[in-house]
Amino acid sequence: MNNDRLRIPQDHDYFYAIGLATVAFARLEWDAVWCCQRLENGYINTIEPRRKTAGKIAEDLERLFSRIADINLRSKVVPFAAEFSAVAQERNGLVHGKPGTAPNGDQRLFRHGTEWTIDKINEFSDRCVKAGAPLNALLYDEFKEPCSIALHSV
Repeated sequence: MNNDRLRIPQDHDYFYAIGLATVAFARLEWDAVWCCQRLENGYINTIEPRRKTAGKIAEDLERLFSRIADINLRSKVVPFAAEFSAVAQERNGLVHGKPGTAPNGDQRLFRHGTEWTIDKINEFSDRCVKAGAPLNALLYDEFKEPCSIALHSV
């Protein structure tokens, strides 16, 4: 290892926030994947072969949740899928951000000219955790194994 990575100006607090945001989103994304798996057995095996991005997983989650036959359950979970989709879009703004210099001289990521500050990144992490909580709860309640949720056919 030649330590070339150390040539990047480093800000421990900023990097910590980005790392936590990455893990927070990954946990949310896999809660969504597991919800899809419980509703469509074998779904998890499609992730890598079909190179599914978070956006595609969000589409799949919305599609599956909208097919739930029980109207009460469907009306409960559809907003969870919509929130995951919105968070996935926001995540793209962070992960695909452009490096630049903030007005105070700090090296930061920007999306459409807007700086990803530590506070903004922490807000994103909080949003990921809040969005993941109901999906995770579904896995231990309505979608627990063996899952027997009826879906309308396509």
